[in-house]
Amino acid sequence: MMPGYLQAMLPVEDGVGGDLVQGEGYTPSAQGAIVYLACSPDLSVALDRVEGAGGKVLMPKMNIGEHGFAAQFVDSEGNKVDLHSLA
Repeated sequence: MMPGYLQAMLPVEDGVGGDLVQGEGYTPSAQGAIVYLACSPDLSVALDRVEGAGGKVLMPKMNIGEHGFAAQFVDSEGNKVDLHSLA
């Protein structure tokens, strides 16, 4: 949508949507902010695709008590991403 940048919109009918932007001045990093993604109903579906897409699982799916489950990975660009689901 902006000259010199690649952008992917993440539409959603209900809840929180967003977009991903790549361009000059945007540097992937595992040291900065961590993106948290809700993966209902079960984060295992997304987590099982990480390594095939060039990422690396840092923390496999783990039970976080009454809050459900969480996992963490580094994507193919070097960004840390956390996943969350209730199942």
